[in-house]
Amino acid sequence: MSPKNPRDLSGPKIRLLVTDFDGTIKPTVGPVAPEERSALKAMGKAGLIRVVATGRSLVSFLKDWDPDMELDYLIYSSGLALCRWTPEGPGEHIFLSAFSPFERDLALEIAAALNQGFVAFWAPPESHGFYYLDPPNGLRSPGFAARLATYSQVAIPWAAYDGHRPLSQVLVMALASDFPAIKEKVAPYANRLSITQSTSPYGDNRLWLEIFPFGITKSSAAQRLVELIGLTASQAAAVGNDFNDENLLAWAGRGFAVPGSPAELLAQFENLKGPGGVLERVFRAIS
Repeated sequence: MSPKNPRDLSGPKIRLLVTDFDGTIKPTVGPVAPEERSALKAMGKAGLIRVVATGRSLVSFLKDWDPDMELDYLIYSSGLALCRWTPEGPGEHIFLSAFSPFERDLALEIAAALNQGFVAFWAPPESHGFYYLDPPNGLRSPGFAARLATYSQVAIPWAAYDGHRPLSQVLVMALASDFPAIKEKVAPYANRLSITQSTSPYGDNRLWLEIFPFGITKSSAAQRLVELIGLTASQAAAVGNDFNDENLLAWAGRGFAVPGSPAELLAQFENLKGPGGVLERVFRAIS
């Protein structure tokens, strides 16, 4: 299969770059590399609008950001929120979303039926906080345990939820071998909620099922942004590395998959090859 979005010199000039964060410009261990930071600066000097679209919460993203990493906008919590970015950090929020009561109840019903335990996140900008229900066997996966340890100050057992705090996302962590059956069970709900798949960053052989309000994706947030600033998706390039980036790469005029991405992404989108960091290679390709 030939990759989608091959280079087209006659197409619209790329004016905006949206990049995933973890696994794309930030390695699993360590900070964003100097060459990625330099590429962001060079893009800014060239007039490109620079956007990170991450599954992280705002609090989590700030842990790995410093003023040397120049951005113009941040899409976080996989499209639940969009804010301007300043040299000092987050600026004005342009968009915030959460479940409606119906969506919340349906998402929780789906998660409970999967019998794996779940994490239910608060609404942004506080989407680092959550309620959690342990797996029925009491055995937390390494990723589940790590999340609870990292966010112990804002991790509340599910039994304490009284229905008043708005929720925005439900996460189910399951063994990769169980995932085909899980995807089949949740498929009928795709017209009422946004349901995505991603790979656990904890290296624990888990895949994550992430349930959001209907219409919430990285690409929907990116579309809101381009409409706000008077551009179109055809003037955007996007780069990512995992299943939850697929909608973003398909939305953009040019979509790039980094080495090591799932085969499905590498088959559909432009593959980044050659010397230099990820964003250096993207910048060369779109210049």
